[in-house]
Amino acid sequence: MKSIALLILLLSMTAPKPTLSAELTDHYFGSSPECRMAAQPVLLVTDLTVTGEIDDSISMHVYRQLELRGCVSIIGVVSIFGNGKSTTAAIHRNVERRLPDLGGGEWRRLRGPDERYTTVLNRRGETQADIARLEAIAAVIRTAAGPVVIAELGPVTVSARLLAGGYLDRSDVRMILGVGGRMGDESFATDRRLGRFFAFRDKNVAEDVWGQDYLIRTHPDRLWMVTYRTGIAKREVSARQVAAAIPALAAHAKARARVLRLIGFEGIPTWDTWTTGFFLRGGDSQLGCRPLRARMAATAGGPDTMRLILGQGGRRITACTDVAG
Repeated sequence: MKSIALLILLLSMTAPKPTLSAELTDHYFGSSPECRMAAQPVLLVTDLTVTGEIDDSISMHVYRQLELRGCVSIIGVVSIFGNGKSTTAAIHRNVERRLPDLGGGEWRRLRGPDERYTTVLNRRGETQADIARLEAIAAVIRTAAGPVVIAELGPVTVSARLLAGGYLDRSDVRMILGVGGRMGDESFATDRRLGRFFAFRDKNVAEDVWGQDYLIRTHPDRLWMVTYRTGIAKREVSARQVAAAIPALAAHAKARARVLRLIGFEGIPTWDTWTTGFFLRGGDSQLGCRPLRARMAATAGGPDTMRLILGQGGRRITACTDVAG
């Protein structure tokens, strides 16, 4: 009996143990994920950077894991201006450079428009370059196997311009996933370290306020928003987890975590990546997703004061607002 017990002990010591790489996907999917749908066509729109903000890079990797599980079929990745005041051209170069490291090397890459929906409204016209790019994106969507989910990981410009410009019909789009918005008087300050003195802005919304407004007013039933509240506390990830799952991001994750600690985060908040919850059974309830009134409203404090306010009037969308305990 002692020899059997010793053998069991030795086997338990040598048996493969869960890796930090698996921990990263388990963090978003849970230990036994089930697809909410099979091979849902998805268009990813990203303002991915290779320095600074890292959320989009992690999101690309996690969406690839979702695809490998049969939940989604990525029909393309569209670059869009956004993070760090980057142009669409700069973001497109970032996507070309980094996507192979994230598992999406075979995905179709499309360059998004240069101009915001806000700019098009003000100028009352579109550039020929943007028209060609939007037509190319629309063609990919129309040839997909069913209505497409557009996952907007930056400003919602692509969805707004495709629909407002008549490039797509509503029936072509099953849902638009976005990131942004706040509840009432919610602040984005952490109240710790340097986060006591300033709060970051709702960047995705601020980059194209009238694009966001258009979707809320015209297609609220198609809008599913993950707010910044969903990515904090226990939902933050460590630089070590990121490095184990995506070795090419090791230095980037370490540098990002260092900066985020200065403003009061214990880990790396990955807000955009939680849009993957839409595709998993129970993912919406995990994030506290529910129908909420939403509207764009001007707030005090600087020239760029338009914000997406939740729970205080407006059209009814689906918004996810749960803070991890």
